[in-house]
Amino acid sequence: MPNRFRVALFGALVILPLIIGSCYPFQGDITQILTPAAPPTADATAEPAEPEMVTLVATVAVNALRVRQAPNEETPIIAGLLKDDVIDVVGRTEDGSWLKVEVPDVGTIGWIWAEDVTLNGDSSALLVPEDAQMAAETEDAMTDDGEMAEDATEEQAEDGEMAAEDKTEDQASAVADLEPSVTVYAQEVIKGQVTVAEATVPVEGWVVIHADDAGSYGPIVGQAHLEAGLTTDLAVDIDVNAATETLYAMLHTDGGVFDVFEFPGTDMPVLKDGAPISTAFTVTIGEMSISDEETDAEDAVPVTTPTDEPLLQVGDVTRHLAIVTTRALRVRSKPETIAEVLAGVAVGEAYPVAGFSSDEHWVAIFFPDIEDPVWIAASLVELRDIELRVQMGRATIETGRGGRLRLRGGPSLEAPIVGHAQDGEAFDTLGYSEDGQWALLVGTRVEGATWASVTFLLFE
Repeated sequence: MPNRFRVALFGALVILPLIIGSCYPFQGDITQILTPAAPPTADATAEPAEPEMVTLVATVAVNALRVRQAPNEETPIIAGLLKDDVIDVVGRTEDGSWLKVEVPDVGTIGWIWAEDVTLNGDSSALLVPEDAQMAAETEDAMTDDGEMAEDATEEQAEDGEMAAEDKTEDQASAVADLEPSVTVYAQEVIKGQVTVAEATVPVEGWVVIHADDAGSYGPIVGQAHLEAGLTTDLAVDIDVNAATETLYAMLHTDGGVFDVFEFPGTDMPVLKDGAPISTAFTVTIGEMSISDEETDAEDAVPVTTPTDEPLLQVGDVTRHLAIVTTRALRVRSKPETIAEVLAGVAVGEAYPVAGFSSDEHWVAIFFPDIEDPVWIAASLVELRDIELRVQMGRATIETGRGGRLRLRGGPSLEAPIVGHAQDGEAFDTLGYSEDGQWALLVGTRVEGATWASVTFLLFE
């Protein structure tokens, strides 16, 4: 019995520390047991997601809209749009005053003034592209007189002075190694000129503008001399009357008499791999396309005398309309080339005929805001038979629903629809059909005679 007691006592002494140890408080951080691990936080240095690109649709709200190369009125015009044209808008300037657009048909990107279009959405959703930010920074860096701001560095000023100095031998060698190239964008012809964005030639040469001939190079309509090196924003005078919708800018050499264009002759096209170095571009020819110095084809018409027969007067019925067939035509006070120019008319416009000169070289027409008949060259119009009572005035389109009015090619519902006019637009009227139900409009931008139902016209 004493031995058994000793064994039991020894076992109790061994077990007791284990029991006490299991009851001793936990010495570590108990939150590690009770609190689940937090999920990993996002990396603060990760790049933010790129904003989603938004495209809106804009409708041109003005009669003529110029598309510029950059969001600045001083940059070149690269295309033209007409009222009701629909275009995609892909960006804007930070203040929303300019919109970046994709010009249809000509496949170019440019900038328009936001107030001249109607958007189908909120412009604030559009992205501000890098070229808009750069344009804004450039404009902010310029003073009102166009000079660089006062923070321009001394190094920049020295660079400007170096540009005006004669080329060094190293610079001349670099120019000689240049690859010839020419870049032109779609644009509107302004005062008889197109703008070549960039032209590079290693030696003096020419940039020559060719008309289109069935998809190939046609007659030359203009040229300008090039200095060796890179030339930007070069204005080239062209013959607007000979220009086509597509033109070609081609590089030529200056191989004969310096600064005298000799082609056919020594000033041949610059070739690469056997083909001329050229680029095709489209142009828009409008009211501002004719230069102040350009003479029209009418100047070749001989001086003549008026007809001995009396001309028609307002209120009479004319049997003819004169449809203008040239890009621009001068309206004169008398049937002679030395007579005063009173106005200009555009291709496709139709005017009531008041009579003809004795030799039929000139046509007398009725013209808006001019009381007596005026004269245009007969060779530059096409005559159409019509019965029209001449009555000058002005009318506003009033559909009553804010919609569009169909314009027709004749004074009848059976006549073809040739265009549309928006509610609220105003046009000059030149006369009425014999039944008084149709008015002849001018200035609608539609080629040929344009008639509107008097039911939807509000006359002044």
